[in-house]
Amino acid sequence: MIFRKILLILSLQFSLFANSVYNLNLLDFQAKVFPKIIISDNNFENKLVKNKIILSILYEDIDYDIAEILKDKIEKNYSSLKDYTFEVEILKYNEFDVKNLSTAYLFLLGKKEKLLEISKILENNNRLSFAYDDSYLKFGLIFGLTISSKIDIFLNIEALKNSKIELQNSIFSVIKIK
Repeated sequence: MIFRKILLILSLQFSLFANSVYNLNLLDFQAKVFPKIIISDNNFENKLVKNKIILSILYEDIDYDIAEILKDKIEKNYSSLKDYTFEVEILKYNEFDVKNLSTAYLFLLGKKEKLLEISKILENNNRLSFAYDDSYLKFGLIFGLTISSKIDIFLNIEALKNSKIELQNSIFSVIKIK
């Protein structure tokens, strides 16, 4: 099993660089940063699922392997957050169910219609959302991250206000508002 995952990661690294859809360095940083932002939500404890913090990675069929890699990267960094068990699940966009909400969501590449539909539901239910591609902030997602000469964490302030999520003040010293 472990050998299979190693082969998968190696083959994906080569294919990722070949078609450059996903950037492994960006995925690494997102795996380290996004979970910590969840606990900056002043009311994250009201969004626990069975007393756990659950981060759902949303993906299209074609990106299943990327979702698995990202899940593994996050789980390698975190098993708990602020004394709560932390779990990562992967979920196809078309399997999203408003009756079964997670604590927060990370969006891989997807179709605009689904992004808009799900981000509106999350906004109405006060859930944090993270975008692999920071251009998705225009679809109502709250956080994005880019790497250039430095790492920039972007906050869609309008989406944050609409979701009525209150963040700890300390987060505002490390983000850029869009």
